[in-house]
Amino acid sequence: MPDLSHVGRRYLAPGQVVSADRVAEYASAVSGADEVYSPGSVPPTFAAVYCLLPSLAEVLADAELGIELAGLIHAEQSFEWPVPVRTGDVVVASAEVASVEGKRGMTFVTLDLAATNQSGDTVCRGRSLLLLRGAGR
Repeated sequence: MPDLSHVGRRYLAPGQVVSADRVAEYASAVSGADEVYSPGSVPPTFAAVYCLLPSLAEVLADAELGIELAGLIHAEQSFEWPVPVRTGDVVVASAEVASVEGKRGMTFVTLDLAATNQSGDTVCRGRSLLLLRGAGR
């Protein structure tokens, strides 16, 4: 179970390719036949694919951290995009445990997220709040 000793732990998920085909499939899945983005651009919510999911997979794979899917609630999510991500970018997604707090019978884990492209530009920053039921004091 996460505790204060895990604050500052960092996870990397390199090699996330922002491919035009995946972006088009994603846009079609979320919008249907309506055109919601210009070819060559990337919908903002695609950050879930190249930043959130790869980073979260690394966090959940850490047995020492001990976050299990049973009892996990993804309570909050925010993103910002300092530099536009483009199709063809290859990004390194990362997550860092920013805080761990126990309250109301749950553990609150805050993750700081980031994605940098092949030029070293930060194309996405975010924050996730995970609640673990039955663990806090």
